[in-house]
Amino acid sequence: MTSFLGKSVIVTGSSSGIGLATAVMFASRGANVTVCGRDAARVQSAVSACEEAERSAGHEIKVISVRGDITDRRVLKETVDTTLKSFGDRLDVVVANHGVILREGTGCLETWTEQCFHSTMTANVASVMALIQEAAPHLEKTRGNVVCVSSLGSQQALLLSTSYLMSKAALDHAVRCLALQLGPKGIRINCVNPTYVSSRVLRDINQPGEDLGSIIGRAYARETPLQGQVSGPEEQAEVILFLASDAARLVHGQCLVVDGGIGLKGLPNNYPALMA
Repeated sequence: MTSFLGKSVIVTGSSSGIGLATAVMFASRGANVTVCGRDAARVQSAVSACEEAERSAGHEIKVISVRGDITDRRVLKETVDTTLKSFGDRLDVVVANHGVILREGTGCLETWTEQCFHSTMTANVASVMALIQEAAPHLEKTRGNVVCVSSLGSQQALLLSTSYLMSKAALDHAVRCLALQLGPKGIRINCVNPTYVSSRVLRDINQPGEDLGSIIGRAYARETPLQGQVSGPEEQAEVILFLASDAARLVHGQCLVVDGGIGLKGLPNNYPALMA
């Protein structure tokens, strides 16, 4: 088990899902953690979960929170500044996990809107670039690293969520381009591309009375080649921590798919039997 004792970590979008699991796992392994999110109650719950994890592991760390919309440059700057102030002017790891899927972007070409496209690209790409820009001078001091959370869908054509998938494809390529710029500064950057993980990110595209997550989850469970295993947030968090660790010191500019092999056969989102 990799230790992050004494390291300082920012995890955006960490009040639920993969972000929450990642923040808790970092705390359990000795890192000081900054939790980020928009909802006050969920952010506080995430802080409590991190504190419980560090107590159970026998560590003495700090867990802080910054609440707000990370697409707001002021919130983004506050996140980095508060982390530095709280953790001894040190920043070692940034996990850019935040992202959105908007209802308006899930339909066909006829219902696509520029507003949805721009909102999605701002949240999923531009704000990540801005966060890395803000953090890079401090990561250079510690020879730290960045892990972005993308999607298996960035590499697979789907019938739904075109704007979302375009944004994740752009994020993947941003990681590759930034690797050339950040590497000479001693900063590593990589990307995790998860399979479907049950998460609140689908909350904005559920129709009334519909649980889209359960429908997709059942389809993935049927079709995943690796013994039908469906990923939870913890499986993705383990890979994120690996990429952030010294064990991955020569892994740079990579987009690592964590999907149980389902991408090899095409995603269930395109199957006619998805709704069965």
